[in-house]
Amino acid sequence: MTQSANSSESSKRGARTETVRESETGQRLDNYLLKHLKGVPKSHIYRIIRDGQVRLNRGRSRPATRVKAGDNVRIPPLRLPQPRALNHAKILLRLSESILFEDDYLLVLNKPGGLSVHGGSGTVSGIIEALRSERDTYLELVHRLDKETSGCLLLAKQANVLKTLHRQMREPGPKPTIEKIYIALLVGRWRGGKRSLCQPLETIRDRSRQKRSTINPQGRTALSLFAPIARYPAHTLVSVQLLTGRLHQIRVHAAGSGYPVAGDRIYGNKENNRVLRGLGLRRQFLHASRLALIHPVAGRRLQFEAPLPQELAALLKKIQ
Repeated sequence: MTQSANSSESSKRGARTETVRESETGQRLDNYLLKHLKGVPKSHIYRIIRDGQVRLNRGRSRPATRVKAGDNVRIPPLRLPQPRALNHAKILLRLSESILFEDDYLLVLNKPGGLSVHGGSGTVSGIIEALRSERDTYLELVHRLDKETSGCLLLAKQANVLKTLHRQMREPGPKPTIEKIYIALLVGRWRGGKRSLCQPLETIRDRSRQKRSTINPQGRTALSLFAPIARYPAHTLVSVQLLTGRLHQIRVHAAGSGYPVAGDRIYGNKENNRVLRGLGLRRQFLHASRLALIHPVAGRRLQFEAPLPQELAALLKKIQ
């Protein structure tokens, strides 16, 4: 019976047996297992060796034991989540053509809709974890975008750069140093022209313990500038400039003014969302289209543009 047949039979029973190849001779047993069990924590590897669940040539062994060609290694069945490495690979593939700018200090991405910027709340990992695994260097998010929101995302490659950019974001005044412009499709015909919405927001947790925002006079100051770009029979395309950065700020301000963001599952219009799903909209129509800032080291002003994703542009043609 061949080695592959042996492995197949073992898999059916739960455990499997691997035969050490010539190229693997001399490896420590723990390192051998780490390569064959991608994504399994090293602490778990040590535990299954210590408990005798791993057998080298049918006998117990130690993590530091060196394997040699022809040795048989019994590997017990492991019920673990999808390996983090595989999740990282999928994210990096989607980001492969998303870099808008990069130097020794900054990284600017055109984030695809549907990718989380970081792990948590059931997400194994996000953009920041995947990039760190690939680059093995300092990398931090300067700001965040919702999972479904696409567009300009800024990351810092040095700790002092992150501090400088956060100072820029906190600077008061009618024209912030860091300028963030979004494009959103709102449900309803926007009345009038440019409008400033200044409604304090409070962060709460809903019944499922997920964070969301609500308008509350006792909340934190939140200021958004809405300006209509194009009007459709039942919708309005607007640009939105954020002068503060609260959780779900655009979505809550839009819904609070009577014009929720199209496709928004939390604050939106369910009936309108259902109609738009039939036209191909699979997420909220919110896109970070422009980002401008002062380079934290060179001191020059930079501006980045992220074109409207194809699926959002296609929807606009359907609702005319």
